[in-house]
Amino acid sequence: MAIIAAGRKIAPGALLGKLAVLGTSAAVALLLAELALRLLGLGHPYYSAAEAYQPSPNPRLLFTPRADFDGFSEGTWVHTNSLGLRERELPLDKPPGLTRLLFLGDSVTFGPGVRDDEPFPRLLEARLAGARPGRVETVNAGVVGYNTTQELARLQDVGLAYRPDVVVLTFVVNDLLDAFSIFEHQYEPTGPLATEKAWLRRNSHLYRFVQDTYWRASLDLRRLRTGQTEPMRPRARFEERLAEIAEITDTARSHGAAFFLVLYPDNLDDPVSPGPDGQQLSVRDELVRFVGRTGYPFLDLTGSLGDVHDPRARQYRLREDPHPSQAGHQVIADALGGPLRSVLASLPGG
Repeated sequence: MAIIAAGRKIAPGALLGKLAVLGTSAAVALLLAELALRLLGLGHPYYSAAEAYQPSPNPRLLFTPRADFDGFSEGTWVHTNSLGLRERELPLDKPPGLTRLLFLGDSVTFGPGVRDDEPFPRLLEARLAGARPGRVETVNAGVVGYNTTQELARLQDVGLAYRPDVVVLTFVVNDLLDAFSIFEHQYEPTGPLATEKAWLRRNSHLYRFVQDTYWRASLDLRRLRTGQTEPMRPRARFEERLAEIAEITDTARSHGAAFFLVLYPDNLDDPVSPGPDGQQLSVRDELVRFVGRTGYPFLDLTGSLGDVHDPRARQYRLREDPHPSQAGHQVIADALGGPLRSVLASLPGG
């Protein structure tokens, strides 16, 4: 039986042959696109692997990194120690002559896309050598997705066990968001091809590139339709976070540790809703005013990294991702080295 097309007959065998050629050509094109994106470093797998985390019975934490995890998550290979820190197995019984700095924060501190020894807390260890008599050791307690509420609980649940001499908190504007469980933000496709979509999201640079481009374009279109510019950060939430920073400081100091605040430049120019005096300031200006009142030592990294509209924002961030790149972590460590050496020098026996 022949198929009539455009006035001529096409044998079924010939039609199948054409379809096979077309299918093979499409497969080759997709494979070449996949290889090209891998060579160009696009479509990176910056996802949080569900198996890297576990629910927490602490209602303020909601989730924690799984202890002794060894696998791929956040776009890189991740190892955690027996307490679930992306850190070496350090003895809790701090040896005499050792000075410890504990770093609290979210994914910026944790270090997506870089190796275990490349986040800025680890890089600072070498930079701070010789700042005090004896040895200086850094401890990375950052967790992807945490906000200030969870970072306070992280300090109380795990951080203090390391008996830190200095507690360093990195504040990011998205710390103003509600606390959430990372399991609520896992990619879970639906429909008859859900399994295949999940596999592609995990393994294909091409699939991730197309999907992420679509998501970003959809978000930009929504912003154009609504006229949305910089989001207004609610005053009540901002005051809550300031109170939690103060509690982190008080907790650290009550255990004999100094405190240092770091401001990571990621939309620090977002406005905060006006206070009782009717004045409206940016997140950055509000935080600067806060540390001016409290006297907390701090460093704004904007001068080193640039904020979102600064050309350096792409120079020191991962491709397709706002987190610091390997070069960005180096810049952060360089910027923090001097101020933290001063903090260490001010400690008893410094």
